[in-house]
Amino acid sequence: MKRLALVAALVAIAVAVPLGIGSSHREAPLTALDPTADDTDIYAFTAKNDPATARNEEDQLTVVANWIPFEDPAGGPNFYRFDDRAHYYINVDNDGDGRYDVRYLFKFKTHFNNPNSFLYAAPQVTSLDDPQLFVTQTYDVYRIGGNEAVSSSKKKAHRRSARRHHRRGKHRHARRSQASVVKIANDYPVAPNNVGPKTMPDYDSLARQAIQNLPGGGRVFVGQREDPFFVDLGATFDGINIDPKPLGRGTIPGNNGGGKDDLAGYSVHSIVIQVPEQSVTKDGEKADKPRHNDDDDDAKASANGSNDVVGVWASTERRKLQVTDSNEEGKGDYVQVSRLGNPLVNEVVIPLGLKDKFNRTSPADDAKNFGQFVVEPELAKLMNALFSLGVKETGRTDIVLALLQGVPGLNRQSDKPVDTLKINLATPPSATENRLGVLGGDLAGFPNGRRLADDVTDIELRVVAGALLDPPNTVPLGDGVDTNDKPFSSQFPYVASPTSGFDAKLKREDVPPAP
Repeated sequence: MKRLALVAALVAIAVAVPLGIGSSHREAPLTALDPTADDTDIYAFTAKNDPATARNEEDQLTVVANWIPFEDPAGGPNFYRFDDRAHYYINVDNDGDGRYDVRYLFKFKTHFNNPNSFLYAAPQVTSLDDPQLFVTQTYDVYRIGGNEAVSSSKKKAHRRSARRHHRRGKHRHARRSQASVVKIANDYPVAPNNVGPKTMPDYDSLARQAIQNLPGGGRVFVGQREDPFFVDLGATFDGINIDPKPLGRGTIPGNNGGGKDDLAGYSVHSIVIQVPEQSVTKDGEKADKPRHNDDDDDAKASANGSNDVVGVWASTERRKLQVTDSNEEGKGDYVQVSRLGNPLVNEVVIPLGLKDKFNRTSPADDAKNFGQFVVEPELAKLMNALFSLGVKETGRTDIVLALLQGVPGLNRQSDKPVDTLKINLATPPSATENRLGVLGGDLAGFPNGRRLADDVTDIELRVVAGALLDPPNTVPLGDGVDTNDKPFSSQFPYVASPTSGFDAKLKREDVPPAP
């Protein structure tokens, strides 16, 4: 009962979440033309301890960041890969100003091991260094920044120092300081695309070889995974074609099912990193967790502007002058071309004419540049026009509170509105997860970070409709897709294994028989 009272209190102060329905696939004009730079989703959560290992996942920050939308598993002979010419980042802000304090940079290198074959790989590939694997990728990881508490002026000096290293295209070991750029991994292998059972008879075993340890107790996985996002995209972008009565393809309420997961069968390229909490927190200390997350008051993990809340987002950078017909890096400074914190912000909240600007800017400038589109969401107007739901269209400070600031008492980081995925590292994992996260009484779920199974589509629809206003508008909206098409794993790297090209069902279903 005490926990239910806490949830009710959170609702009363507007436990809001991001707007929209869908994920950030092809969300802006320029990233739609540049899929290898398009970060589709980011997840940040505290994983449950795995009894099969001696690792303590509950004292780690786990981040899953995905790039390259709509990978067809059968998309050979040139299968999908990270771009050697791009810089891929996972960013962490530990004081709420919308600028990174710690970031992990991933740089890739592609190796064409057999240029005389048209194949990506030949039977049988059993290891990541197998000579039958004709195209491979490796990557280096750089940790930029540190975990000491610093002033704003020192943070700016640190970022200027890091940018100078990036402009020169060089990174070096440095003393542990806020201006450090430290290489922490060298030539780690990328898990290959899942070509098929003849070429890769035990793909799961092959992919597990890509799990690598990081210094200081962390670990990392990079490679192809099944797209973990689940949503009825066809209904979403056909004018929000989800009928308020269960008559058509989409359904409202969403908990009646009947939707179609339009990302089922597609893959993405994932960076999954797990690092000790003290490597990203403001004071360099581990979060002070209660023993477990249950109905006991002792299990509550509050946010009081302390060390325990961090904001996470992904971003991609390219050289300002890019040579498109070459694998060379290009010329000039690296510039940001994509970013993603909370899901759906750029895709559904930001208008078309500003989407590319959003991708170029920092979360620190979000309130100034884009705050008006959160306060007066276009989606609320569409809901009224299409379904006559009586949704509040203006003055949506409830959404600003949790989307850009964090929820008081749960994951509030600062008063500054910034688009980062905020997670309270002191909140322990839930014994039983609820797909609706905090709306469903599960304090370890979205918007307190984001787990793979959190149904952000249904959560967001209901919040935009006004589920958290006083009095609430409690229409149980949804897209009819409640779970992913493949189950997630309880073991690192957690995201499901990709479907093989040979077994892909995309465009092979409902095919009429040959005459």
